[in-house]
Amino acid sequence: MLSIFIIGNGRMATHLIQAFQETDVEIAGFYARNSNHAERISAEYKTSFYSDLSSIPKDCDVYFLAVSDSAISELSEQLKVQGLVVHCSGMAPIHSIKNQTHSGVFWPIQSFNINRTLEYAKIPICIEANSEENLRILEALADRISKKVMLITEAQRQYLHLSAVFVNNFTNHLFILAQDILHAQGLTFDLLLPLIQETIERVKEVDPRLVQTGPASRNDATTLVQHEKLLEEQVQLLNVYKMLSKSILEYTQKG
Repeated sequence: MLSIFIIGNGRMATHLIQAFQETDVEIAGFYARNSNHAERISAEYKTSFYSDLSSIPKDCDVYFLAVSDSAISELSEQLKVQGLVVHCSGMAPIHSIKNQTHSGVFWPIQSFNINRTLEYAKIPICIEANSEENLRILEALADRISKKVMLITEAQRQYLHLSAVFVNNFTNHLFILAQDILHAQGLTFDLLLPLIQETIERVKEVDPRLVQTGPASRNDATTLVQHEKLLEEQVQLLNVYKMLSKSILEYTQKG
C-alpha cells in the first residue's frame, strides 16, 4: 500500500485528501500552520495534522507540497524525509524542490474550491519525476484517482497552465463583465446560462474553431459599431471588446 503525506491545508490539499480517501492509499496526515482551519479538516476527514514540520512521519512514499509556488523551495529545503517529494504547481519547475533526492510534479488540471466536491476520475493529472522509478510511483498514485494520467515535459505543463488561464480565468472574467453590463440594465446573468452551456456542449464535440460565431467572426461592421457605441462611456469594457473582436476577426480571416 502506498502512503502519502500532504503539506498544506488549502484548496489543493483538501481536495487531495478527499480524492485519496476513496482509494487504498494511506493518508498519513497533513501539515498546516493554521491550526484552526487544520482542526476542521482533521475532524471532517479523520486525518491527523501536524503543526511542526520536523515531527511529521518520515517514512511515507510520497510527500505532496500543496502550497503556493513561492513556498515550494523553502518548505522542501526543510523536509528531512527519504520519500518522493512532489509539488502540485502548473508553472513551478521541478528543480524548485530543493535538497531532495527524489522529486516530481503532480498537477491536476482543475480549479479547486473547498466547497465543491469534484469527479476526480474526470480530472486530467500531469506528472513528472526525476527518475523512471519515481515516475512509476506517481503514475500508480494518479491512476487511483483519475482516468486520464499524462506524462508530460515541464514546457508542456507550463503551456497547459497558460491555456488553462485562457479558458478558466479569462473566461470567468468575461462572465463578470457581462454580468456588470446586464445588472446595469436591470437584467440577470442567468439569462445567459443556456447560451454558455450550449457553447460548452459544442466544444466537447467539435473543434472550437468551428464553434466561433458572432459579429466579429462574420465581419459584421454594423453590429460591431453599434456595440461599441453602447460601450462608449465605459472605456475599459470598450477596449476589451475591441481587442477581442479584432483578435476574432484576424483569426477568422487567417483561415
